Amino acid sequence: MRFRTVEMDIVLPAVIQPATDPAWGGVPWGALTQFPDYPESKETLRFSDGGYVDETHIAYPPFVSQALDLTRSLTLSADAMGGSYSIGILTLANPDGVLDGLLQTRVNDHLPVRIREGVKAWDPDRQIWRDPASSVMRPVFAGLGKNWQPGLKSVSVTLLDATYWLDGAMPTQVYGGTGGLDGDSNVNGRDMPRLRGRVCNITPVLIDSTNYVYQISDAPAVINALYEGGFSGGVVSAGTVSDLYAVSPQPGTFVIQSSSVGTWIRLGTKPVYGITVDAEGYFRSGATPVNVLDILYQILIEDLTLPATYIDNSWAAVSQSLPYAAGWYWDGSGSVTGRQVISTLLSGLGVSMVPTRTGTLLPIVLKDPAAGGTDALVLTPDVISSISSVSLDASLDPPTWRWRIGWQHNFTVQTSGSNLHPQASADRQSLIAESDRTSVWLDTAVKSAWRVPNDPSLITTALASQTDAKAVANLHGALWGQRRHLWAVEVPQSVAILLDLGDPVQLQAPVPGAAGGVSGLVVGEHITSASNTTTLTILV
Repeated sequence: MRFRTVEMDIVLPAVIQPATDPAWGGVPWGALTQFPDYPESKETLRFSDGGYVDETHIAYPPFVSQALDLTRSLTLSADAMGGSYSIGILTLANPDGVLDGLLQTRVNDHLPVRIREGVKAWDPDRQIWRDPASSVMRPVFAGLGKNWQPGLKSVSVTLLDATYWLDGAMPTQVYGGTGGLDGDSNVNGRDMPRLRGRVCNITPVLIDSTNYVYQISDAPAVINALYEGGFSGGVVSAGTVSDLYAVSPQPGTFVIQSSSVGTWIRLGTKPVYGITVDAEGYFRSGATPVNVLDILYQILIEDLTLPATYIDNSWAAVSQSLPYAAGWYWDGSGSVTGRQVISTLLSGLGVSMVPTRTGTLLPIVLKDPAAGGTDALVLTPDVISSISSVSLDASLDPPTWRWRIGWQHNFTVQTSGSNLHPQASADRQSLIAESDRTSVWLDTAVKSAWRVPNDPSLITTALASQTDAKAVANLHGALWGQRRHLWAVEVPQSVAILLDLGDPVQLQAPVPGAAGGVSGLVVGEHITSASNTTTLTILV
């Protein structure tokens, strides 16, 4: 007999005694109050849907009426923006109001919730179901709860996964407008710029229009080249200084100040044309990641202050499989959320950020099912309750005959005219006139085989290398340059829990193309507590 347990952390808020003015002479001067404050305390609620007592005799009473409704999936669309999130509902029975006291005095908002699944064994001698040890129970969900939602005889809790941490804006410093590195009145209240990784032709923020001071980033950075109107020879570097304001630079030069608190440049002469730079940005901690997933990891734990425990242990292995140099620049003109950061850095890469069952975040690469590796499981008719076709996104069906992946994104588009220096080279003018350089995968056979094959627009990415962009384009071509099918496969929950998103499987089912077995990839799952089955979405 299968069952699930729920553990919910709750808090009894701190109790602070109100200030009082005792009568003069009522207590000695300086005496401590006889009504001390009570600090916040944490408790753990334990419930189950079938009753459970673990090996240490801790009981999980059967108050769970709906253990979990949950949907997770990988991103399947031509823009491949890299975001995939889940949400669920937990419902507890509240007969005769036994939970009313908890609802009124305890807080559960955004506190950990853990759901596990186990199997009770039948003891024929004693004619009872035996509870398993807690160590053999499998995780189904780990995340956060969001406030009590009381009903007539029940209470529901909305479940949030680790992506909740990505909803807020990235913390950043704000210019105070007091002068110097704090900026003048023109930037008062604006967020400081942030540069992470390698970028091309960004416009630094002019923070002191009197002394021609620009800020590149809120952390250390290396300036590879400075351009005035696209020309790199007009303003030359005079080196690095510890204080930009100590000595004014010579005309025609610029100096750099870079430390853990930011990177700035100061020009010795008022520029005639716009100032842009090619640069590489690091982190305040001194970390200098290059790969796109390494940069994203550092942003999550350092810039977004995501607790490291929410990062999956397999992250490093995934990053090593995608050694793509990348970078991005946020100029501070608007707030940026964690979800936007993930979408920006993973755009076009075929990578989805997925919350795992253990409550961690893990990037998963969408691959050609035939190249997915050793099958995690074979799904045969004896375990498949039902199977039905699911429509692919219109951007992927019919197949695509061409993929255009952008690289070395140009953050400041400059076309010929008064905004370009007359000495700017032809190569530079050509580079900065377009938003992105392009790597292409194409197959004319696909184009001729379909009357209206898909042809996605150029996808802007954070990639810095043509070689990497070409590799990504080839991966998309191998995956979507042929007809693909999605199947909704209903299997017992005991089978589904053995699989996770991104796992390769062998699908054997009486449907076209799969009767003899076909390689597939688990790209989605839907769990309903009212059913003993789980619906897996398989891409073949």
